[in-house]
Amino acid sequence: MKIKILILAFLLIISLSACTLFQKKEEKIKTPAEISQWAIRASASDSYGGSLGEKRDDQSPYAATGQPDVETCGDNQKAWTISKEDDGEHWLELYYDIDVYASKVRIRETSGPGAVRKVEILNEDMYVTLWEGTDKAKPCPKELEVKYEQKEGNITKTMTSFMTNTVKITLDTDVKGWNEIDAVQLIGYELKWYMYNQTLFIE
Repeated sequence: MKIKILILAFLLIISLSACTLFQKKEEKIKTPAEISQWAIRASASDSYGGSLGEKRDDQSPYAATGQPDVETCGDNQKAWTISKEDDGEHWLELYYDIDVYASKVRIRETSGPGAVRKVEILNEDMYVTLWEGTDKAKPCPKELEVKYEQKEGNITKTMTSFMTNTVKITLDTDVKGWNEIDAVQLIGYELKWYMYNQTLFIE
């Protein structure tokens, strides 16, 4: 009888231990909420619809604000573009409602993709380069995603050390075709944080 009780007690301890271990594995550290937003205003070096356009269907900078509304590849009134093809370097600047510690920028290109050469974000009165290079992958429509990543010792920071609400995109419009941008998403956080050794640190 005693042996049976000992065996049952042993099995109960193992069961409880396994359950506790399983629960620990299932537990996830709750990180600060990510904020994804679309531009509310925009300006540009040039545009087909005029630099002071206030409509999202006139190919002015304002056409690149708000959520994506161009579904197929090709020339579309609802996307921003410059006034003529193959005109060298041009830029599009976008402004957002909420200042965030930026982690990502997503650019939706809906005609002549591959023209983006630089993505910058504004730190007070100075632009900081988030990405610069040549984007060779050219599906259309295309979503170019640029991530912030900075190594500090054993810690990888995935958001900027400063808050921003402004994104500037530089394009090489000599890339074949009309180079059009439908929308640009800024993603980030209202709190600055990082993970180290499975521990959440909020700065």
